[in-house]
Amino acid sequence: MQQKDLVRLDRILGLLGSEHAGERASAGKAATALLKKHELSWWEVLEGRALGRKAAAEVRRSDLGIDYLQAAESRIRQLKAHNQMLEKQVVQLKEKVEAQKAALRAQAPD
Repeated sequence: MQQKDLVRLDRILGLLGSEHAGERASAGKAATALLKKHELSWWEVLEGRALGRKAAAEVRRSDLGIDYLQAAESRIRQLKAHNQMLEKQVVQLKEKVEAQKAALRAQAPD
């Protein structure tokens, strides 16, 4: 499947949101026919294999402008910082619980 076919598929799928049942049915039929023509399944299209691995990866990079490695590393840093904050909160809460236990023991009659 070429890029122009994906653009056509995008236009066809846009018609699935039509208020008219006939347009929706026609769009579904046209989309299925396009996939059959290229011997593709919906699963292959959803996985990005319609253009082939190399072309699909290039389209994702150029269209989205996302560096996935950089995004993943950034998310890891965020999660580590969040984890450290949570660990500090756990320590503070444990100290608070222990202080409350000690206060209750001190108040309890022997």
